[in-house]
Amino acid sequence: MIILSWIGLAKYFPESNVLRYIPDRIYRIIKIVFGGDPSASSLEPDHVPWELILVKIGSIFILLFGAYKIIQKVFSEQLNLLKASLKNRHTISVGISKKGKQLLHSVKKDKQEKAIAIEKELEHVNSSSIKKEGHLLINGNAEDELTLLEAGIRRASRLIVFLENEQTVIEIVQKVQEILKKKPSDQLLKCYIHLRNPRLVDLLKNAGLRFERSNMELHFFNIHKMVARSFFNRIPHLVREQQLELNTLKQLVFIGYSDYAKALMIQAFRILHFDPQQDFRILVFSNNTAAEQLIFEEQFPKAHHIFDYSFVPFQGSFNNVFQESGLLEQGNRSLVIHADADDQTNLNLALEMLDRTKGQDFPIFCLNTEGDGLRSLIAQEEELKRIQFFGNMEETCHIEFITGEKQDRLAQAIHDDYRKLLAGTESESASYTSDWLTLSEDAKDASRTQADHIIYKFLLTGKPLVDPDPSRLDFEGDELETLAMIEHNRWMAHRYIQGWDFGEVRDDQLKLHPSMIPWDILSESERQKDRDTVLRLKELMKV
Repeated sequence: MIILSWIGLAKYFPESNVLRYIPDRIYRIIKIVFGGDPSASSLEPDHVPWELILVKIGSIFILLFGAYKIIQKVFSEQLNLLKASLKNRHTISVGISKKGKQLLHSVKKDKQEKAIAIEKELEHVNSSSIKKEGHLLINGNAEDELTLLEAGIRRASRLIVFLENEQTVIEIVQKVQEILKKKPSDQLLKCYIHLRNPRLVDLLKNAGLRFERSNMELHFFNIHKMVARSFFNRIPHLVREQQLELNTLKQLVFIGYSDYAKALMIQAFRILHFDPQQDFRILVFSNNTAAEQLIFEEQFPKAHHIFDYSFVPFQGSFNNVFQESGLLEQGNRSLVIHADADDQTNLNLALEMLDRTKGQDFPIFCLNTEGDGLRSLIAQEEELKRIQFFGNMEETCHIEFITGEKQDRLAQAIHDDYRKLLAGTESESASYTSDWLTLSEDAKDASRTQADHIIYKFLLTGKPLVDPDPSRLDFEGDELETLAMIEHNRWMAHRYIQGWDFGEVRDDQLKLHPSMIPWDILSESERQKDRDTVLRLKELMKV
């Protein structure tokens, strides 16, 4: 159209071939492109003031810019769809909120992968940053079949739905299932679904939901559990940096009891095993202790076998906290965690505790899930360095904490190694020795927790915490015996959290196990299993 208009105008208005009328010709061409009459009226008079000619030239640039933006938008959307149609075995993430943005950043950084993001809001504040990282952005509702198909749901290997509204999450999963049932895919789709209720995650994981017909694998994750796992992965590094003795740690103190605190508490029961004598306790200070303790004991009735724990009333005054915990005593070794649901409350109480405990050196951990500004300012002040923030998006919204792929590779290696170790014996039931893919989530979690505890074993024995040299992971003598005792306590703790208890005869239905007894009265054959678990770390670290 532009070329034909240029030639046609030159013929229709021969006088427009001179430089004086070039702006007029360009202006007419733009009008023609937008629907104007190619042969309308005559040229402008030659005595038009130069100011109006400049206005016309300016109008040309404005119109060209507008046309460019329209064409760019239409073209970019079509180009995005074309690029999406060429992707295979890719990751699709729903939502580009702060959590979604950080997740996509992790996909790019840790997986070296450019994902496809689906966002309902047309002009989202994070759109430009998502595109700058090379991810494709498709605007649409992930509950609609067309949007999911445009994102290449049949060819994707991962779908991550990290939204707050659980009903929306469920509807997206249902729509994906319908799509894959209509036309099954050869590609296995792993769906990672966020649920805010951590208890619901446990119940659904153990329900064993499967979608064999649609070739879809469902995984549930929870922000509170992600924060807890991230926190306790960080503790060994902090202990090593500050040259602290881990075995001098005697108690864990929670100020505030939210879903985050509960997840941290459960992970502490599973992971904080570094003393064969189990001389450790947990104190929870909250304003609704009776109801909270009742619910906790109902869900985890065997937890008292692991560590002593108490729920203590807290109405905002630290006098009761200091009296019950002994935090003001010299040499007190505690982990103090402010884990209320509100970031501002945590910060206020952390600052007050810092002021009230001058002269002490224990770190004060402060849950801070939103806002980086104040956290950055406090980190720069030397006298405030005892306050350690955790739970922010950069730490938590990590592809590994959502998918657990690295953890599962190590956990599967642990499980496969365990099966070889038990070959020919009858000391373990089939439900715990079957192939990894057919294991229950309860059985998989046993190996996952063992994988998460490895870094603590390295910390206790002075080994490197990151990428240790397998050839130097030798354990012997008292060191081996101590680690084996700790491993036995950790194994029992995981079973207690799952509701198991001692029974002279093993019964998986009633959750009874004859090895859930102290190390001192454990049979030598069972002790050797724990020693072998430690000795096999050298091989496992090659995975």
